[in-house]
Order: sequence, then C-alpha cells, then structure tokens
Amino acid sequence: FITIAILAKELGLGKATVSLALRDDPRIRKETRERVQRHADKRGYAANPMVAHVMSQLRSAKVSAYRATVALINVAPREDVIRTNVTFRNIADGFRKRATGLGYVVEELWIGNKIFTEPDKLKTVFYTRKIEGMAFLGVAERALLPEPIHALLARSVFVGLGVRLMQPLVHCCANDQYVTAMTAVQKLMGSGFPRVGLVVSRAIDRQVDGRFTMGFRRAKEDAGWRAEAAAAMVWPYQPNDRIGFGRWLEEAKPDALLCTHTELAGWLTSPTLRGRNIALAHLDWDPSMEGWAGMNQHNDLVGVFGAELLTAHLARRDLGLPRAVKTMLVESEWVEGRSLRPAEFLV
Repeated sequence: FITIAILAKELGLGKATVSLALRDDPRIRKETRERVQRHADKRGYAANPMVAHVMSQLRSAKVSAYRATVALINVAPREDVIRTNVTFRNIADGFRKRATGLGYVVEELWIGNKIFTEPDKLKTVFYTRKIEGMAFLGVAERALLPEPIHALLARSVFVGLGVRLMQPLVHCCANDQYVTAMTAVQKLMGSGFPRVGLVVSRAIDRQVDGRFTMGFRRAKEDAGWRAEAAAAMVWPYQPNDRIGFGRWLEEAKPDALLCTHTELAGWLTSPTLRGRNIALAHLDWDPSMEGWAGMNQHNDLVGVFGAELLTAHLARRDLGLPRAVKTMLVESEWVEGRSLRPAEFLV
C-alpha cells in the first residue's frame, strides 16, 4: 500500500509538497508536480476517497471542531408522520445512528418548512453550510421529489429511503417488498393455510410500485392458482368499509390474511364478523405488534444501509444525478405469532 509518506521519502521531498503536487497545486513548481505525479503513477499510488473527502472538509472548515452535515428530509404531508408512523420512525432511527457513527451531523428538515418555498435561498443555505448529502423519507405514493429540492440536484447526493424515487431517479435503499409478500404467502401456505388472501390499501401498494400485490400473486400462481383466481384473493383496504370487507370474505373464503393494517384483528372480532377462523399475518411486522406473526422488514437496517450508501457517494464526490442508479434492497425475516392461531388471538 503506497502512501504519501512513502512517495515523499523516495522522492526526497516533504510530505506536504508531495500532497500539494498530487492535487496539481500551482504553488508547487510545474516540473516538481509532473515528477511527483509520474512517480506516483509508476508506483501505483491511489488516494483513499474517504480520507480525501474528510481532508477536503477539514481544509475548508473555519473551526477545528467541524463535522460534515447530511440532511434527513421529511417529505410527508405532515411533519409528525416520521414520529407516528412506525416504519418511518425505525428507518429514521437507523439512518441517524449510522450517519452519526460515521462522524456526520444529521440535520432534520420537513418539506413544509418555509425555506422550501424559496429555492434560491434554499440553495444558498445548503451550499453555505456544505450540506451535500440528502436522504428523503416519507415519500408519497407518486414517488416524486418535491419541486423546490430540484435546485440542489447538480451539487448533491440524493438517496431515497423506504421507497424508490422515480422523478428524478436517484439512489435508494428499501425493503424488497416483492419478495416480502411472496415469502409471506409461502410461509402461510406451508403452515397449512391454502387460501391466503391479501388486504392492502391502494395507497400503500402504489407507494411501493405494486410490489406487495405482484409478489402475492406470483406466489399464488407458483402454487397453482390461475391468475384471475389469485387476483380475486386481494381486497383493497378501506377503513370505513367493513361491509365490503365482509362481502369479500364471503366470496373469497380465505383461511389466512396478509395485511398492512392491524385494525383487521378488531374487525374480525366485531359482532358481524365474529367466529370466522381466519389467521392473520402482517407484511410490516414490528415488535410493538403483540401476538402478531408477519414479516420483519428490518426497517432500521434500511436507514443504516441508506446512510452508508449516501456517505459512500459523498466520499467519492459523486455529486449530481447519477448516470446509473443504485438500489439497495433489504430482505425480510418471517416471525411466528399467535395471530396464526385465531382461536387464541381473536378473542
């Protein structure tokens, strides 16, 4: 491993001189710069991108205690969504923990803040504070980046957390929702439930580009179901339509339900629906869901790996929209629970 110190010793120069020459600094004579660069190429010297980024930040810092800053931007319609939504909260916690551990300060902002209505001021503030890395959480079902942020595209690294940002297309880290749904169906069928149904709102399924329904139908078809029959086992959740839910249960006759809404347990214990022997499993299981079986999406790791993805591109100075977008997927883990035994759970 060739270092600047080794090059300096071999060339009979000071380390500072070699460092400046490698950066083609005009303060060093042209002949010396060229000699250093030729020797570095011959010896196979390569700069460490992480060290280079840190040194760049330190050289430009006005105070010795300077720490690079990344932004975690909440683009949900309501500011409190990051705290009240368990999925978003876990992703945010993982991102903060990893980014802080890597030495970054995490600046949290909400898209509803006044500064996001003034693109020129927003750009000035971000550039002045040297915020070049941004992670986005709470993206709505259309997967669009809010217009004011477009002003920052040219000189920043963007990473979407939880869902894939489509316009513009940027790097992202998310759960593998397609495989999550497919695996959940396979687990339920392997546990003795041949007629698995899916209950998910259209908004949530659109938010993940239809991956829940596609993974569900793929698993059903792999198990021998016709495409039309598999599609009929999906009910689009609507919070005020228990009657429609009851009609669908009569027609589909599921013995187990995959869902994204814990409210279904209460519905199945209501007087009109009580007595149906239907197992339940959640597609986005969390430890707070007492008794539930389901898929642990490891949302904290979505945040952790998202922070690593963001800071890696910052270290390499890969600023601006990428030519080839990188998507990092986190796989889920099946969790057993009493909800698979409706006689115990639905009481």
